[in-house]
Amino acid sequence: MRVTEVALATSVPPAMRRPGPGGQDAGPGWRDACLASWPAPGWRVLALTPPEEAGDAPALPAQVEPVRAAPGVAARYGRPGVWLSDALARAAGTGAEVVGIVNADIRLDLCAARRAALAGLARDGLVACHRMEVAHAAQAEGPFYRYGFDLVLMPAAIAPRLDLGAFAFGVPWWDYWILLDAKMLGIEVSVVECPGVRHLTHAAAWRREAWLAALREVAARIAPRRDALAPLGLGPVAAATGEMLLALPDPEHEGYGLSELVELAGTRFGLEIVRAAQRRAFRLD
Repeated sequence: MRVTEVALATSVPPAMRRPGPGGQDAGPGWRDACLASWPAPGWRVLALTPPEEAGDAPALPAQVEPVRAAPGVAARYGRPGVWLSDALARAAGTGAEVVGIVNADIRLDLCAARRAALAGLARDGLVACHRMEVAHAAQAEGPFYRYGFDLVLMPAAIAPRLDLGAFAFGVPWWDYWILLDAKMLGIEVSVVECPGVRHLTHAAAWRREAWLAALREVAARIAPRRDALAPLGLGPVAAATGEMLLALPDPEHEGYGLSELVELAGTRFGLEIVRAAQRRAFRLD
């Protein structure tokens, strides 16, 4: 009988475009390489597809299980997507000891020892991995992107405690919020740099409107739990920018210039979350 130690959930888009040599599109090849890299002995992978993309879902390797995702992301954010809470619930439903989420454009070049090390850390708390940026598929080394997280693992028992209802794959802020939410719940958070978590570099594709909408979801969740922030010791900058976010009016009553202030405060607040998480950091070479 196959034992599932880790269950990963993801959402794979119908198309992936990435710059390649000579102007060629490296996206399809990179997506296939990512899909093939996730499964391993003891690691089960679920690929959730939004209802709107059911007819265009990409072909999956036999080791990656297709799952129909819950609806609602397109109505909320203007584009199809998968709720993170749905993804983690499906992963936890496998009975795996450790569950996680991985972005669709991350290739996991992880040997058995690295996988075991990540799973071991994730048995004791939430583990968030920085990605290594590469310019082409054959590149072995590159800089780490230290301002975001594309692979997150945790004990299955933690997943239902996280407040992820408004966050989805492809929507900004989910990675910052999942770390902050865990820390406010008293869950140990670790940040890992691992050369085997690779990302093919491309231009940023996020939409400012979605970024601001997701930031407001973060602020709305912080407001009733403000007292839980103080014991975290995030520092005076995080305290000041966090209070600024909580004090700003809703979009209908912002007035001129306040959306720019929200963006500035949110950017700095997010960086302070990353800095706080990096107090417990590891590197897996």
